[in-house]
Amino acid sequence: MLFKDYSLEKFTKELSSKEPSPGGGSTAALVGALAVSLNAMVYSLTIGKKVFESLEEKHKEDMLKFNEQALNLIDVLMNFMEKDREDFLELMDSYKLPKETNEEIMNRKKAIKENTIKAMETPLNLARECIKFYQNISFAVKYGNKNLTSDAGVAAVLLDAAIESAIINVKVNLNLLRKDLTKVEIDKFLGECSNLLEKSSINKANLIKEVEKIIYPE
Repeated sequence: MLFKDYSLEKFTKELSSKEPSPGGGSTAALVGALAVSLNAMVYSLTIGKKVFESLEEKHKEDMLKFNEQALNLIDVLMNFMEKDREDFLELMDSYKLPKETNEEIMNRKKAIKENTIKAMETPLNLARECIKFYQNISFAVKYGNKNLTSDAGVAAVLLDAAIESAIINVKVNLNLLRKDLTKVEIDKFLGECSNLLEKSSINKANLIKEVEKIIYPE
């Protein structure tokens, strides 16, 4: 059964159980999907309303595009939940491969490396997708229904949490690859992780400032 077909109760029960998956990676993707969904709600309660009709034509067109982008990204992030599970289970299976002969040892080592790289790249790609969505939230804060500005603010907080959670999952797998990758390769991944975290933190902070000006003006 796919995660996207789970009830909330089923997902949280499995998450808190002895089952190896879902774990932090799938949860990070879910949090990202929740952030995007919440921002899409702002559009859903703006488009077709008076506030929407009062916008300039360009902003109307942009809102429709941003809404479509959000709806498409929800599906992408839900698929990341499943991809994370697949990667993790494949990695666990590679550790179970036989290691009696030299050939088996080499094949096992190769499988572990390949699957660890996959398990690292999936949350990294998740963070890459999420970081681009701040522009979407910023638009919702500026042009969306002001009664829903707080929801856009929560979306920004959740998006940052999804990115930070994804990077944690990148690093835990990157650590396992220290002996298999060059220092240049390791530093490249670490540099991108730091850049994503910094960008996310700055974007979130700036958005929250704008949100607070609207929801609780001084």
